[in-house]
Amino acid sequence: MALLKHINRLKYVDFMIKRKATGDLKSFADKNGLCKRAMASVLYEMKELGFPIKFDRARGTYYYDEDGGMVKQLFVTSDQVLSREQVALIGNVETACFSEVNVFQLCPGI
Repeated sequence: MALLKHINRLKYVDFMIKRKATGDLKSFADKNGLCKRAMASVLYEMKELGFPIKFDRARGTYYYDEDGGMVKQLFVTSDQVLSREQVALIGNVETACFSEVNVFQLCPGI
């Protein structure tokens, strides 16, 4: 359940940032039921995931400095995934390992 709670929090944070309705770090933390440090950690994590989050001092809100959005679902249907030919372009699937940053990477020692 912790994962689902975290995903839902990311969705809420994304929603608020898109609307430029976050307020400062303290206000945003309060809206999320978090302390400032935990909220800063969520924002840092999102930045590490590629979210282009910035803070507008004049407006006092967080915003995205690029157009885009969060992926809406974790499960996709078979027509939404890569074909075998597309996977072949990535390389040998047997040598692909999980990467926290890139999703796939060449397995160490191969």
